[in-house]
Amino acid sequence: MDITLISPYPDITVFGLRTISAYLKDNGHNCRLVFLPEPDGDDAVFGEDRYNAGVMDELVSLCKGADLVGVTLMTNFFDGAVQITKKLKKSLSVPVIWGGVHPTIRPEESLRFADMVCIGEGEETMVELAGKMERGVDYSDTANLWLRPNGFSNGFLNGRSNGGIVKNPVRPLNANLDDYPMPDYSFDDHNILFDGHIRPLTYELTRTFLESCTVSDYSNLKKIGYHTMTGRGCPNKCTYCINDTIKNLYGNKGYLRWRSTDHVINELLWVKTHMPFVGYVSMSDDAFSARGLKSMEEFCREYKGKIALPFTCLTSPLTITEQKMELLVDAGLVYVQMDVQSGSARVQALFNRQDVTNEKSMQAMRIINRYKNRMYPPGYDFILDVPYETDQDKIESLKFVANIPKPYRLKPFSLVLYPETGLYNQAIGDGLILDEKREIYAKTGTTHKLNYLNLLMAMAREGTISGALLKFLISPPVVAALNSRALRPAIKTVYRGLKMAYRTAKGLNSLGSHKDPKLR
Repeated sequence: MDITLISPYPDITVFGLRTISAYLKDNGHNCRLVFLPEPDGDDAVFGEDRYNAGVMDELVSLCKGADLVGVTLMTNFFDGAVQITKKLKKSLSVPVIWGGVHPTIRPEESLRFADMVCIGEGEETMVELAGKMERGVDYSDTANLWLRPNGFSNGFLNGRSNGGIVKNPVRPLNANLDDYPMPDYSFDDHNILFDGHIRPLTYELTRTFLESCTVSDYSNLKKIGYHTMTGRGCPNKCTYCINDTIKNLYGNKGYLRWRSTDHVINELLWVKTHMPFVGYVSMSDDAFSARGLKSMEEFCREYKGKIALPFTCLTSPLTITEQKMELLVDAGLVYVQMDVQSGSARVQALFNRQDVTNEKSMQAMRIINRYKNRMYPPGYDFILDVPYETDQDKIESLKFVANIPKPYRLKPFSLVLYPETGLYNQAIGDGLILDEKREIYAKTGTTHKLNYLNLLMAMAREGTISGALLKFLISPPVVAALNSRALRPAIKTVYRGLKMAYRTAKGLNSLGSHKDPKLR
């Protein structure tokens, strides 16, 4: 089978899609990867095409001769995936399958455009599907696969669909992640949208995109990062997060899994040999520190001895311990990003994070702060613009921020009520979502509301504001004056100016990252 897999994401690492590509190749199929980072990114205009006609024509040319085309997407990239699929369906006679988070949670909607959707993890499903298509046998009973009538599989569906969607059950999760190969970085028929055209993703272009599309601007490493995942799943069940929805899909069993140390180390040894420009590794697991202590000891020992590159990771307050931090820092950890989300007990309960109290978060921060001379300032996530949040809840968060030990950096994200999450279902029930496409599909986490209390979060972003000043700015008389309706236009002007200055500084910091690599 000749299979083309397409990603609209800005980051070319796309761990899941690259792993599926490698697994398909291991099972005898040809696989082409096409990376189409949306040109306007967070500045895309609602209702307008993401890609110009020339790019779409180039994509059609690339997909000619393919036996199957796959598109991965999250909710924010729905419009781009629709445009891609409509163009392919109009121009070519090829079945299109969607996979990823959005088709998993919204399969019926996805089947308005795609012929098939993959629910949940895709490695086994794609290999089984490709094998059945190659042999010309019925694939309509493939686990994890939903199919629409009047699609390419219609000859098989006549006896099963009764004119409706065929909905196969999910297959059990594979507990042994070592069954899957490392992500496909072979440069073998990889393509990228760059400077307005789709062109081969060469070694040099890969270096360029990894340099500009990594968390390096968060962590200040000023090195080229390589993203990997040492496991799958998350130990938490937060109501705003799609992880909770997917856990429920699998019956909340066996969702959190880890690759063996040897499996990860062998991947990173390959990277060191074939991508020597990599200067650090980003462990992109939802909570890398959730590994058990024994497993962490083994991993850190092998990583320090065989890889010895700086690395970063995501962590959570309930999984940080003094023992783990000592192991991680000794092995080369230089930056952590931790999910705090709110300093309000009421909002913590709304998020199903009532166990993540301010005391627990502060305890984790103090442990991290003990290593401030050996690490870059940590990043702490906070969620803004929660529809159920009051001004007093926001002030509680700011009070908490005022006491965070320095140095630190804040990562404030505007809440996106992703479909089928617990918080989304609550908001729908309460009539708080009026236009899903505008309020969710077209929203990004960087589009904060321009108000006084959010402005204070922005001012605290770099961790340089004094705790005493922040406490003064959230004192009742100051809030009453500066958060008043009369001053809202002025606050919005200040906030816009601050955002523009931040984006300008960020742009200057990465200036030249997308220039022709031959000129670099």
